[in-house]
Amino acid sequence: MNTFSFVNNGFRTARHHPRLVMIAWLAPLIPALILVTMIAANIGPTLGRSLFSQGILEGSAFPIFMEFRTSPADALGPLLGRGALMMGVLSLLVQILLSAGIVGVLAGSGPPSPFLTGIRRNTCRFLRSALVFLVPAAIAAVAAGLIFKGCGLLAEHFGDGRWDLAGVAAAIVVFLVLWAPADLAYDLSRVAAVSHDHRSMFRGFFRALVVVFKNPGTFVPLYLVFLALPLLLLGIYSAFRQPWTPGSAFAIVLLALIHQIVMAIRAFFKIGFWAAEVEVFRDLEEPEFCLGKQTTDSSPGSRGTTGLILSEPDSI
Repeated sequence: MNTFSFVNNGFRTARHHPRLVMIAWLAPLIPALILVTMIAANIGPTLGRSLFSQGILEGSAFPIFMEFRTSPADALGPLLGRGALMMGVLSLLVQILLSAGIVGVLAGSGPPSPFLTGIRRNTCRFLRSALVFLVPAAIAAVAAGLIFKGCGLLAEHFGDGRWDLAGVAAAIVVFLVLWAPADLAYDLSRVAAVSHDHRSMFRGFFRALVVVFKNPGTFVPLYLVFLALPLLLLGIYSAFRQPWTPGSAFAIVLLALIHQIVMAIRAFFKIGFWAAEVEVFRDLEEPEFCLGKQTTDSSPGSRGTTGLILSEPDSI
């Protein structure tokens, strides 16, 4: 199969699972709504129907917000610091939990209530897989940060702002080159773990990573497609949003609705990507990435003369 077939099958599968799309849409939305509600509870009583509020509606939101941050009424420090961090961690944990159910539906064998069954069976192994994935993710972030910082120092040394632009571009490229294979291996190892009910997520990740590097013709175009689609969607939304400042409650509600439609489309892309990766996994003949290390037991209780193949206790 080619990239077009994988993408087409992924979108077809996503269309057949609107509930999964809704779940992927709501997963980041709910923690964000909680944080925004807490922030609004601090800002609302102070601004009320004041001239500051009118200035926000007229397009001066940023300077008014910065002025509010320097006023005695400001209490957003904990919310924008620890609060944002806690909601980010909560959102990540919720998405890992829900991904266990989503992959259970897309790659499982179809037990009763596959989503709930997937959460029950897969959450622990997906959490372990996330811990493994944190290492290459951190390496990608640090490498990109060092390149950006180095280009910033060159910009100061030569007095040329083009080095800053080059640093941004180079940091993005390096980050994607390091991130994308790890991201694909992360997903493939989870699909394999669900498909074969194996639990060795550490081995599974690196076995999947080897397969990704061995098949660039399959994975590079697939990842580029699903990287470009959300960026294109964001670009279209930004082009629509940039020149328009909402000046009434109706306009604000309409803009929020349009934004959520964009987020729902993005969730559809996400489910489509998961489904396309499942198709790739099946096209690879469903390798057992997460099978634990095997040993030969030649004790008297083993079957036959060659020994019984036993798996190690499951680990990360």
